Amino acid sequence: MVSARPRVAAIGDAIVDLVSPPMTPLPAGDVQTQVSGFTPLPGGNATNFALAIAALGARTSFAGAVGRDPYSDTIRDSFRRGGVRGILRVDSTRATGMTVALTWRDGTRALVTAPGANASLRERDVPASFLTGSRHVHRAGYWWTSQLVGEPSARLLARARRAGATTSLDISTDPDGWPPKRVRAVQMCLPYVDTFFGNEVEIRAIGGGGSLASAARRICAVGPSEVILHRGVLGSVRVAAHGSETAGAFRVRIDNPTGCGDVFNAGYVYARLSGSPTQDALRFANACAALHLRDRRRPYPTRRDVERFLSR
Repeated sequence: MVSARPRVAAIGDAIVDLVSPPMTPLPAGDVQTQVSGFTPLPGGNATNFALAIAALGARTSFAGAVGRDPYSDTIRDSFRRGGVRGILRVDSTRATGMTVALTWRDGTRALVTAPGANASLRERDVPASFLTGSRHVHRAGYWWTSQLVGEPSARLLARARRAGATTSLDISTDPDGWPPKRVRAVQMCLPYVDTFFGNEVEIRAIGGGGSLASAARRICAVGPSEVILHRGVLGSVRVAAHGSETAGAFRVRIDNPTGCGDVFNAGYVYARLSGSPTQDALRFANACAALHLRDRRRPYPTRRDVERFLSR
């Protein structure tokens, strides 16, 4: 892997996660339980990506929106400690976005999000200088940054391409259940995307259903050179027009499943920008996700952490 520090930009959601310890799943109905405490962590798909790729060694910038409240300090402090340059719109009428993350012992979770100030992020809040010089631009937190859904995101990704950057997109699952208008709002971005990240539900929704492989290839046919599938405990898959590659997951104890996909994305982009072949990049990204999963106290592994983990 080449030692250069690529310049990377992330556009999307700034959220504070309140994460529970791993619990036994709750039964249906009116129930009550208790935990030892909730851990407040920086969160949101784009924020996690930015902090994770910065920890690996990339020079990272982030564009997003926060409220004028103490939770915005959590975001600012995490960027300062993590070496991320934050360009933050401040919305005095909305709170900083927040997610309550209930974590189950089997590695699954239930997330309830209040987008808050993320809903006020606009295309003009991303200056031209933010994209200039970046080798890669990642768009995430798609649904929570609602004013950027559809054409504004397509234009931002097109601007990034014209500035010489490669691009990636992770939309996450649609909280509205994939109505056709929302699917089209993602599909119009695809001509300007190099790498599309998603899980099985997301890839089938955007790729038009059918088998996972056929849905992924339909996505590739309109723009992306690759679709990267998150499969959790089953690892990851890269699908391109002329074939696919897989990499198995690493077995670790479960402590922090929230954000694993975002940290995986950061690991994959970092490895590819550093010159790794796709198979090695998948394995590197799986290791990044495993290290995030096992320790909420250190959610963003360094490159040295990952290399040590892979060499064991």
